[in-house]
Amino acid sequence: MSQHFTDLRLNTRSGSNEESFWPSFTDIMTVVVMIFLIAMLVLLLNNMDLVQRLQATLAAERAASEQVASTSSQNRDLQDQLLRTQTQVDMLRMQLMDMGEERDHLTAQLAQSQSDAEQSRSALQQSQDELAQERTKRGNLETQLAQTAQQLAELDNKHTQQQERIRILETERQQASNQLAALQGDFATLKVKYDKLVQPARSALGKYVVNVRIMRQDGEIERFVQSPEQDQFVAVSETGMYSMLDKLHAAHQDDMYVRIIFPDDSGLSYSEAWKMTEALLRKYDYYYRE
Repeated sequence: MSQHFTDLRLNTRSGSNEESFWPSFTDIMTVVVMIFLIAMLVLLLNNMDLVQRLQATLAAERAASEQVASTSSQNRDLQDQLLRTQTQVDMLRMQLMDMGEERDHLTAQLAQSQSDAEQSRSALQQSQDELAQERTKRGNLETQLAQTAQQLAELDNKHTQQQERIRILETERQQASNQLAALQGDFATLKVKYDKLVQPARSALGKYVVNVRIMRQDGEIERFVQSPEQDQFVAVSETGMYSMLDKLHAAHQDDMYVRIIFPDDSGLSYSEAWKMTEALLRKYDYYYRE
């Protein structure tokens, strides 16, 4: 035993060779102290391990607390974000509903626009057809207008020719009228000569003489009548002249002598004067009564 452990006993010299069955108090205390020290060492080691574990646990708790705090903050942030997101979702849902209504409205407008476009397309097609018809009509009218213009030119040419023909005929008629007037004058002269030969000469002696003066002034024919009962001529119209001569002739049929006077500047042609003279004499003068 002495080879492995140091002898800690105090009285080793006395009775070292004596064997004792019961250990001494010192040995017991030594063992107790050693056990105590070993226990203390074990406790210290355990305490150190526990301290380390406690520190690790505390650190873990702090980390967990911090993580919980962070998680709580994150949860609050997430809740706020969730609320904001929910609000945005609600707003988006409202916008989606509004957009759905607007889409329906736009769809209805699109359908109406398509219907209007179809009607406009139909109206445009109809207008184009009408325009084509109008162009065809215009082409026909232009053709007719060209034909009418050609006919008008031909008619103008014919009209010019007819005007020339009328001018020639008018000249010929005027010449014939002049010849007729000359012949009538010759006839009147011959008739007067004949009347002188076959019947007594016309005389105002003893007759009811009515003077008629005829002349043209300012393009109008003026007539004046003077009966034996009147001291001067009276201006009358053509109707008034015939009415007055009718009354006088009714009272003096057998002896009414009509003297017709044409002033030198009467403004009447020989033909006009002869026609007026012949008409009045044949109707009212006693000598020319049939």
